[in-house]
Amino acid sequence: MGWLSKLFGSQPAAPAAPAAPAASAITRPAPNPAASSGPAAAAAPASASPPAEPEAPPGPPLLCWLLDAGEPTQAALTEGERQALQVLDRVLAQPALPAELLPRAANVVPQLIAMLRQDDLPVAVLAERIGKDPALAAEVLRMAGSSFYASAGPVQDLAQAIQRLGVEGLQMAISRVVLRPLYQAREGSLTAQAAPRLWAHADALSRHSAEVARKAGLSAFDGYLAGLLHDGGWTVLFHALQRAGVGSLAPLSSEGAQAIEQRAHHLFGRAAAGWAITPGFAAFAAEAQTVPLRAAAHPLAIVLHAAQGPCMAELAAGG
Repeated sequence: MGWLSKLFGSQPAAPAAPAAPAASAITRPAPNPAASSGPAAAAAPASASPPAEPEAPPGPPLLCWLLDAGEPTQAALTEGERQALQVLDRVLAQPALPAELLPRAANVVPQLIAMLRQDDLPVAVLAERIGKDPALAAEVLRMAGSSFYASAGPVQDLAQAIQRLGVEGLQMAISRVVLRPLYQAREGSLTAQAAPRLWAHADALSRHSAEVARKAGLSAFDGYLAGLLHDGGWTVLFHALQRAGVGSLAPLSSEGAQAIEQRAHHLFGRAAAGWAITPGFAAFAAEAQTVPLRAAAHPLAIVLHAAQGPCMAELAAGG
């Protein structure tokens, strides 16, 4: 990320998460000795962890919201849920995830890393390059002109927008545009059923995670990445079920939905194992392969956990 650092090296870090409502305080989950042992769990120093505060009551499982399935039942696991969990556990037991379970990642993640690591680009050249990508140019202008930056006045051009966003703001704009294809799906699939809500959730979670991380003194961009890419585990999960012939998960039980959600977290870790976008993100992904989110020790896991409540509140308020 050399060119970004050189370009904005004398400026304070850009504000994270424009247009997002204020995030709740970070809550450290209760430790789970059985789940949080191992080298991945020790990847983050305790001194970097945000302070613990009371946790808001949990809402319905995310899977129920993604599939618009309503409230889960309190019954035992259904046969469909058992079948789904068996499929997912077989996938997790493989040495590496099949590439077809997250088909666009092989293109978009290296593209993101390349864009973030370009060097020695002055603002004028950077604006010219961004201007050649209509989607990226529109996102940079949208973010720079959002209500979060309203006090700075209207944006005149891309160069001004780039200067206004600063390092982290520009990184977030690039990431949002480059990574969005991860959440697109073919019509008629189980993945497509959840895709619109999955992107809405990832987009909101990224903004809230960035804000929670910033308030905790952590990298807002790492928080943003964690929120934006974490739902990639769901994309892998739905593709795996579709590939195995599981076309529906209804009806959902509370136990089954929570168990499937835990597999989505582990699948994110497996998928992101090779995505060395930043050191903090890479360490978080490594821990996610084996440690449940609620038991995780890495600061980004704690950030992500804390951001989930306000994220869902925003989505519920928006209908």
